[in-house]
Amino acid sequence: MAAVSAGVVFPVTMTGCRVADPKPSDSVELFSWVVMMPDNTVRIRIPQSDIGQGVVTTLSQVLAEELDLKWSSIRPEFFDPLTNLKRNNVYVYTCTESSWSADRLFNPMRMAGAQIRQMLLTAAARRSGFDVADLRTEESSIILPGGGRQSYAEVASAASHIAPPHPSRVKLKDPADYRLIGKPIKRLDLVPKTTGKLEYGIDVDLPGMLYAVVQQSPVYGGKLVSFDEQAIAKMPGVVGVVRIAAGPCGLNGPLADGGEDYGMDDAVAVVADSFWRARKALLALPIEWDDGEFAHTSSESIMADLVSRAGRPQPVVREAGDFAGSIGRAHRVIEADYSYPFMDAMPLEPINCTAWLNSDGLQVWASTQFAQEAHRLAAVTAGLPPERVQFNLPYVGGGFGRRCQNEYVSQAVQIAKAIPGKPIKMIWTREEMMARGYPPPITISRFKAGLDEKGNVIAWFNRVISGTAPDQSYGPARLPHYVPNLRIEYARVKTPQPFGWMRGVAFTQHVWMNQGFQDELAVAAGRDPVDLYMDLLDEGSVPTDLKGRDVAIRRIRHMRAVLKRVCQIADWETPLSQGRGKGVSVSDFSYWDTYHTGTASSVVEVTLDGKGGLRVDHVYVVMNCGRILNPEVVRGQVEGSIFWAITTALYGKITLKDGRVVQRNFQDHNVARLATACRNIVVELVESDDHPAGVGEDAVPIVMTAMLNAIYDAGGPRIRSLPLSDHVLSFRKQDGSDALPGKPSGNL
Repeated sequence: MAAVSAGVVFPVTMTGCRVADPKPSDSVELFSWVVMMPDNTVRIRIPQSDIGQGVVTTLSQVLAEELDLKWSSIRPEFFDPLTNLKRNNVYVYTCTESSWSADRLFNPMRMAGAQIRQMLLTAAARRSGFDVADLRTEESSIILPGGGRQSYAEVASAASHIAPPHPSRVKLKDPADYRLIGKPIKRLDLVPKTTGKLEYGIDVDLPGMLYAVVQQSPVYGGKLVSFDEQAIAKMPGVVGVVRIAAGPCGLNGPLADGGEDYGMDDAVAVVADSFWRARKALLALPIEWDDGEFAHTSSESIMADLVSRAGRPQPVVREAGDFAGSIGRAHRVIEADYSYPFMDAMPLEPINCTAWLNSDGLQVWASTQFAQEAHRLAAVTAGLPPERVQFNLPYVGGGFGRRCQNEYVSQAVQIAKAIPGKPIKMIWTREEMMARGYPPPITISRFKAGLDEKGNVIAWFNRVISGTAPDQSYGPARLPHYVPNLRIEYARVKTPQPFGWMRGVAFTQHVWMNQGFQDELAVAAGRDPVDLYMDLLDEGSVPTDLKGRDVAIRRIRHMRAVLKRVCQIADWETPLSQGRGKGVSVSDFSYWDTYHTGTASSVVEVTLDGKGGLRVDHVYVVMNCGRILNPEVVRGQVEGSIFWAITTALYGKITLKDGRVVQRNFQDHNVARLATACRNIVVELVESDDHPAGVGEDAVPIVMTAMLNAIYDAGGPRIRSLPLSDHVLSFRKQDGSDALPGKPSGNL
């Protein structure tokens, strides 16, 4: 296949992983996935963004395994979206979301490696005169009968003219023979990351580069009325002011062929010869905005609306048995409301994009989770055919869902169009990022359940009202257990902010809400919550006529197994001393009936001092994520999820006042630090031959849930709203009420 034929090419080498560029001289591209270099090193193309989850390493392991590459010879590079477009999505899945990298690419990349290996063997057989069956591969070389060797580089050119064999004619390795997959191989980006040499999007530096700083409407949905450019025209370094028009920001799918587009608002950009001069001039620029329909909206008014709607029937998304009749016969009825605020993903690398438009075409660099859509959006915004746009994907300094949206790419390209001929790096300030996030929906979840005389759950009701979002009814409805009498209702209302995925998606709020309420049921029944969970996780309760019944039973079996194991390693049944408590949670990420997912369970131990102080003492996680590509990468992701869960529980909250986001930076939206987070972490991975499942999000909801349940077990209040920093974590009174004098929660 031909190399990339973009009209403009300025390849940039990023330390630790190259950006895919046209085929260099004397190199040979094989089947789009690899490029053989003359020195027998191999470039593997990675069709995902590396946002810290380690896909550059794990996906390289997958392809290199079947291709029998020498690990030290691997030189990974990020895929080129234009190549993928021209070759009809040859890279299969290029949107980094939902922890789907391993799930979607394990088989395609194994097969690509095996096909390329077969092409190389065929070329070597023709060259040497031996039969293919007499040859074998080892460490980037072909071994001939008698011990002779041919490097892959020697036969690569001939192999490139051989048609890839049909997958039905390719034999994949027996897992027993794996030497790379499943091994704790050191991450390829470890050294450059820990020495500060790895380059992210914000590190792009080009000759003659200008800088742009952006301000968008301070109220979501607002319109730009005017600005006075002359007021800053004489400020040092100022090049100009650019009006940025509202418009699409991305469709958030693996291909640009569907999804929901939440758009972006009007904005103003000041361009100068340095970031600080641009920022200073923007702060001095007189701007007039029309705040629009949300000018007087607040978090309180939105929540009041949700609470009001929760008092009325909503559309039913799951129903079984006779809830109304069974709740009337229940021995005891428990009710509770849980609420979840707006939150912000807060990736550490600020939003940025560099765009360079000249007579040859457009070149773009951006840290994004969806490079394919970023390339499409850049071309549409520039008014250029796709082949005249080259998109370069660097490493990403955190995404957590925020960088699935690409509105900042459109903004940077609009600026480049206004000031052509110069590369322009657009950077959002932290304040702009906080003010213009894409949060998960604010949510209220109303519960009502009935217990029989033995403390069994015989009726379950849940009514959920959420803010702007796609359909996330799977959060409350995809329960793994089958209560005989059940009714779940779900509805959405329009709220100011456009929706954005955040690590854990709908499971983060709903696993906590569902299992927080289940913990309440266990307490009301005088039962150990683990016993209650085990009773609910009864495969005999799965209806015999249920569609996908085998998947439902598999879910239950996996949950029971990890729950049992985490209780063993956490010594669940041993009581703790006064002021200390344990919480437990178990879940998976089952979006739909036939979806393959990992399963995880957690026990968290905490200590309260009765005066508002909280310490997370131990976190235990047991995870079954199918076949493990690299155990150390998986452990790293789980540990990161634990930190994320603690941050979400302690501090996660974005509030609106007069349509504006109140929080501006880390001084008024804290995150978990080393002193805050737990240092005693045990992660156990279940050995499995199942297809690999995602691991980047699974531990977030279970750790947060277990932590919040542990606070109650330690004698603290029942937490039904986040964050913990809004609550006083004093010990409950003897009558069980939550209020005792104290101070807002903090650290011991």
